[in-house]
Amino acid sequence: MNILKLKKVVFVMVMILSGAVMAYGDAPENPGVPGGDIVIDIEEEKRLATIDANSEGVFMNSIGLKANRVAMEDLDELLPPIPQNITKPLVLTFCPNPDRLLWGDCPTYKVGGVGPAGGWVFSVSEGGIHGLEVAPEDQGDFEWGCQDIAFDGVTGTAIGTGAANTKLLAESDCVGKYSYSGEIAARVSNNYEINGFDDWYLPSRDELDLMSQNLKEKGLGGFDDGNYWSSSSYIIARSPNEFAWTQYFGSGQSSHGLSRFGEATVRSIRSF
Repeated sequence: MNILKLKKVVFVMVMILSGAVMAYGDAPENPGVPGGDIVIDIEEEKRLATIDANSEGVFMNSIGLKANRVAMEDLDELLPPIPQNITKPLVLTFCPNPDRLLWGDCPTYKVGGVGPAGGWVFSVSEGGIHGLEVAPEDQGDFEWGCQDIAFDGVTGTAIGTGAANTKLLAESDCVGKYSYSGEIAARVSNNYEINGFDDWYLPSRDELDLMSQNLKEKGLGGFDDGNYWSSSSYIIARSPNEFAWTQYFGSGQSSHGLSRFGEATVRSIRSF
């Protein structure tokens, strides 16, 4: 689901729901009309509510939904299944994670829990609506690659820079020095797909460190006691294009530089 499809839902509902009372904004405390009121928040473009009140003034969504069911059948491919026996106001919400419309509130996530793609969540924001998750398992051991090649833009080490680093490396023509691992780490992450999600990338140095703190140190994530690649180049004056940042996940975990033609483990992450 994306915002264009959501606009289509709004447009189609407006077109097919004849006789319904249309209003904008939040669902009113008392709709005043017993029978299938439709409330659409056009300004936010992400929330639709179907409400109804019985003769006692109690909200009964199931009644309102049933009244509009025939009209809403044309939206079966766009709407989630209509819930039954709901006795309180229920809102149809556009949720970014997962990227679709859902009845009720959007799911939230917490550090150490399972993310939208089935990975381990190691960072959250906006009350758990957004965050970072790491793949549920390692992708294997590979070279970082691109030995002696300068990259403008892959020196980002901060949280939030991993995706851009990975894109530059994955779209380059460079390979591993020995090719014994078959592919370079960034392209392994860029090509990774699981549970229908293909937007994974190699973490930056600080994203990798946060993963270590919030998961590995708490016994979560199923990590090995070894070196894991970041997507951040490790710059030293005498050989600026020979090393990349890694994180050691064994005892005494620490970040350090490793030769780009050495092998280390890849564990991809994604933002949600």
